[in-house]
Amino acid sequence: MVALGVAISSTLLVAGALGLFTDLLWTPVDVLDVLDKRASVISMFVGLAGLFIAGAALLAQLRSSSSAQHLPAPPREPTKGGLSLLPEQASSTQGMARAALTVIHALPPVADVPPIGITGMPRRPSTVFVGRERDLDLLNQALTVDPKAIIQAVVGLGGIGKSELALQYSIRHRGAYKQLWWIEAETPENIQAGFARLCRVLCSAISSVAAAQAPTEEAAAWALAWLATRSDWLVIFDNVEEIDHLQYYLGQLQAGHVIITSRRDVGWQEIATVVHLGVLSQVDAVGLLSQTISGSAIWVPNLADELAEELGYLPLALKQAGAYIAATPGMDLPRYLRLLRTAPRRVLTADGYRGRGAEQVIARTWAVTQGRIAETDPLAVRLLQLLACYAPDHLPCQVLYGVDGADEMAVAEALGALASYSMINRSPDGQYINVHRLVQSVTLADLSDDELTAVRTNAAQRLEAVLPNEPENSSFWPLYARLLPHVRAVLAPDSSAMANIIEYLDASGDDRTAQILQQHRVKALSDRLGAEHVETLTARNNLARWTGLGGDREAARDQYMALLPVMERVLGPKHPDTLSARANFAFFTGWAGDQLAAREQYEILLPMMEQVLGSRHPSTLSARANLARWTGFVGDVCEARDQYGALLPVVEQALGPEHPTTLSARANFAYWLGMAGDAGTARDQCLALLPVIKRVLGPEHRTTLGVWSGLIYLTGKAGDVIAARDHYIALLQVMERVRGPQHPDTLAERANYAHFTGLAGDALAAKEQYAALLPLMERILGPKHPQSLKVRMELAHWTERAEGHP
Repeated sequence: MVALGVAISSTLLVAGALGLFTDLLWTPVDVLDVLDKRASVISMFVGLAGLFIAGAALLAQLRSSSSAQHLPAPPREPTKGGLSLLPEQASSTQGMARAALTVIHALPPVADVPPIGITGMPRRPSTVFVGRERDLDLLNQALTVDPKAIIQAVVGLGGIGKSELALQYSIRHRGAYKQLWWIEAETPENIQAGFARLCRVLCSAISSVAAAQAPTEEAAAWALAWLATRSDWLVIFDNVEEIDHLQYYLGQLQAGHVIITSRRDVGWQEIATVVHLGVLSQVDAVGLLSQTISGSAIWVPNLADELAEELGYLPLALKQAGAYIAATPGMDLPRYLRLLRTAPRRVLTADGYRGRGAEQVIARTWAVTQGRIAETDPLAVRLLQLLACYAPDHLPCQVLYGVDGADEMAVAEALGALASYSMINRSPDGQYINVHRLVQSVTLADLSDDELTAVRTNAAQRLEAVLPNEPENSSFWPLYARLLPHVRAVLAPDSSAMANIIEYLDASGDDRTAQILQQHRVKALSDRLGAEHVETLTARNNLARWTGLGGDREAARDQYMALLPVMERVLGPKHPDTLSARANFAFFTGWAGDQLAAREQYEILLPMMEQVLGSRHPSTLSARANLARWTGFVGDVCEARDQYGALLPVVEQALGPEHPTTLSARANFAYWLGMAGDAGTARDQCLALLPVIKRVLGPEHRTTLGVWSGLIYLTGKAGDVIAARDHYIALLQVMERVRGPQHPDTLAERANYAHFTGLAGDALAAKEQYAALLPLMERILGPKHPQSLKVRMELAHWTERAEGHP
C-alpha cells in the first residue's frame, strides 16, 4: 500500500512537470485544456487513494496499540546520534511519514546533562507533621549505610502517611542529593511515564526539541541510563502496586537511593529494607488534630482524646477531621464526634479541603483499594465485611473458616490478599487478625440495611460455632477470653451464646464484665419475653448476684428484696430458682452489714433446700457453707470451724476435691481454724491450698485472692507481722487492678495492711492509713457497716498509740 502511494505521487509530479513544460513550449490551448481536464480527473482519484491509504494506516496503528502488552517492555539504549527511531516505529507507516516530513533531533549523551536539583515533587510537604521522627531516622539510617544502590520500602494502610513520610524525608535531606525525582507508580505505564518526564526535564535546557520529540519509551530508557551513571540522586516510587512493576528498573541501578511506598506488604523484603508504618501515638494524634484545627473551633481536650481514639490515630483521618472542622461553620469537636458515631459514611467522605484534595478523603482512598481486591479475590471482600463486624483486634482465623463454603486454604489466601494491601494485620504466628476500626466503619457504611443485617447475622453464627459450651471448664477459659471482645461486638444480648459467655465470666471471676453484659441481657429478655417470664426472672436473679459480687452489696440486697415476691408469685415459694434467689438475698444481707439476719435466713432456708433439692445438691452445700460463714462472723468462731469441718468431706465426696466449692470450703475451714486459735496450722493449710487454687481458677480469681489474703492474715496472726505487712503491699497492687480501688474487698485489704503496719511498729503510719481509709469505708459501705465501725475503732486505737499512749 505504501508503494502504491509512492507510485501515484510520482505520477502527479510527472504530470505537473509536463504541464509546466508544455506551457513553456507554447503548446496549443485546446491541448492544454484537455491536459488540464485529465489532470483534474487524475487529481480526484489520487485524493481518494490518499484518503484510503491514510485510513488503512490509522486502522493498523490502532490494532497495534490495542494488542500491545501493558507490562513495561525493557527500555532500549538511546541512540547517541542520527535518527532516534525504535525498530517498531521505523517499520510503521506513521514512522515513515514522520521520518519523511520531520527532522528528528537526537537526545543528548547522558554524560553531557547535569542534575538540576529538586524537581518533580507532587506538592509541598505538609506543615503539620508529627510523630514520625523515629521513622525518618530509620529511613536515614537505612539509606546511608552503603555506597551502593539502596532501596527502602515504606508499607502500610492507605492513609497511614507513607507518601508524606517520603516527601518529608526528601525535603529534609535535599542537601545530600543533586537530583530528587518523584514518580507516581501505581501502574507500569505511570512508572515509564515518570522516567520519561525526568528525561524531558533534564534535557530541556540542552535540547528542548529532542526532549519533546522523544517517544515515551526512549525517553524513559534515557533517564534510566542517566541515573545509572550517577549516585547522587533519590527517586521515590509512590504507591507501587506490584513489585514486578519495578524489578527491571531497579535491576539497572547500581548506585543512588530509592524509596518505595506501597499499600502492598508482599515481597519487599527480597529487594529492600522495609519500614512498616503504624498509626500515631495518642499524644501525637491529638497534636496533629490540634494543629490542623488551629483555633478554628473550641478545643476540648477530653473530646479531642475521644475523637483521636475513634479515628484510630490514623494520620489521614485526623487531618481530614481537623480540616473539616476548621472549614465548616458551626462544626466543632462534639458535633463531629457525634456524626462520626451516628453517620460514619457521611463524615468519612466529607472533604474538608473543598475539592482541593480529593485524595485526602479516607473513604475514597480505601474504596479504590477494595475495588482492586474485589477484582482479584471476591472472597477477600466478603471476609472484610465479616471482619468489620467483630472487635478490631485479635480475631482467631478459625472463626472465618468455611465462609461461603471456602476451605481453610481459600480463606488463608483471601486473608493474604487483604494483608497484602494492609487492610488487615496478622499476628506474628499468623493465627489472629487485626483490622483498623476506620476500615471497619467504612466497610460497613457501604452496605445497605439488608446487606448489613445479613453480614451481622453471619458474623454471629460463625462466632457461635467456635464458642465452647463448657463455661465452667477452666481449660476453655483462654479461648473464651480471646473471643470475649468479639462476642460483645456481634452477639445479641438475649442469645443463648451470650448466656454461655456470661457464665464463663462468673466462673472465671470477672464479676464487673458479667454485670455489664447481664444488664443488657435483662433488658433484651424483658423487651422480648416480658418482665415476668421465667428467663427474665432468672436473668434478674443473676444480675443481682453479679451486682453484689462487683462491689455494690446493698444494691444487690435491694434487688433481691424486690425480685423475691415476684418469683414466689410466678414460680412458687419452693421453686429451685426461688430458693436460689432467697439464698443470694441472705448472702448479700450479710455482706451489706446485717450478719445476724443473714445467719437466721440461712437457718430457715437450709431445711427447705435439703427437702426440695437434696442434701448433696451444690446449692444446698453452698447454703451450708454460708451458714457456717455467718455463724463465725457473728462471733461463734469455734462453731464456724466445726461446721466447715463437718461440711468439707461431704463436699469433697459430692463435687470432687478440686471443685471450686470444695476449694472455697477448704479455705474457709483453714480461716476459721486460725480464728479459733490455731493460726500456725491454718497458715500451713492455706499455704498448701494456694498453688492448687491458682492452677484450677487462675492467679487473679476472686477466690484465689481471698485465699492469698487469708494466708497473709494467718501469717501475721501466727506472729510474723512484718512479713504480713510486706505481703499485703503486693496483694493490694493486684486487688486494685483486678477488683478496683474502691471495691469492698480492696478496702478490707487496706484495713488489714494498716493493721499489720501498726503491729510492725509504725503506729503513726497505721493511724494515717486508717484516717485515709475511713471516709471511703463510710461512703461505700455506710457509716454503720461493721467494717466501717471496725476501721473507726482501729483509727482511735492507733491515734492513741501514735501520740504515745500505751
